[in-house]
Amino acid sequence: MANDTGIFNLRTIGAPTPWLVRTGAPEQITETGKSVLADALVTVVIDLREPNEVPARRADLPIINIPLYGTTPPAIGTLEAVYESLLRDRGDALAKAVGVVADAQGAALVHCTAGKDRTGLVVALARLAAGDSESDVIDDYAASGAEVRPVRLAHAETIAAASEDSASIMRLHLDSPPAAMHHALAVIAEWGGATEYLRAHGITEAQLAALRIKASRAA
Repeated sequence: MANDTGIFNLRTIGAPTPWLVRTGAPEQITETGKSVLADALVTVVIDLREPNEVPARRADLPIINIPLYGTTPPAIGTLEAVYESLLRDRGDALAKAVGVVADAQGAALVHCTAGKDRTGLVVALARLAAGDSESDVIDDYAASGAEVRPVRLAHAETIAAASEDSASIMRLHLDSPPAAMHHALAVIAEWGGATEYLRAHGITEAQLAALRIKASRAA
C-alpha cells in the first residue's frame, strides 16, 4: 500500500469503524494516502517524534506533537531496555498521547518514525485500556517488522557499520519481535495493567471510558 499512499507500516484498529490508526512517518503521503485516512475517519495526528526529527512536510490534518523520548532517540541498545526506559521514565508523555486518542472526535493516527517502538507502546496502552487482548496487541506489534525493514534498512545498516554489535542495532531499528512486547507488558503489569498504569500517569476516568466506548462501537 505504501507505493500508492506514501504511507508505510499502516494499520487500522477497529472494524468496520476504525478508532485508531498507526503508521510510520507520513511525510511522503500522497493524495491517495490522504483519501485512505479520510476513509478511516482520521481527525487528528499524534506525532511522537522529537522536534529535531520532524521535517517541514506534514499531513493535512490537525497535528499534536508529543515528544516521547524527551531527548535524542536511542541509536543503540536493546528493544527491551528502550521500552522499559520509556515506560518507567516517560509515563506522563505516554498517558498524554493515549489521552489524545481518547479525546479524538473520530479516529486518531499515531506515528513516530518507523511506527513500531514509540507508536507500539502508545497503541498497546490504548488498546489494552480499551479492552483488547494482550494477544491481539502482540500480534499487531509483531506485524511492523516486515513493513519497516525495506524502508529503514539503509539507515540501520549505516549505524550498524560503526558498531561491534551490529546484530543488536539491526534488531533495534528494524524488528518487532513478540518477546520485546512481552517484556513491555510485564513492566506495565507492575502497575496492575494498562488501565492502572495510565491512571497513575494522569489519564482521566472520562478518557478511559471514551477508549472503551470507541472500541465497543468499532466492534
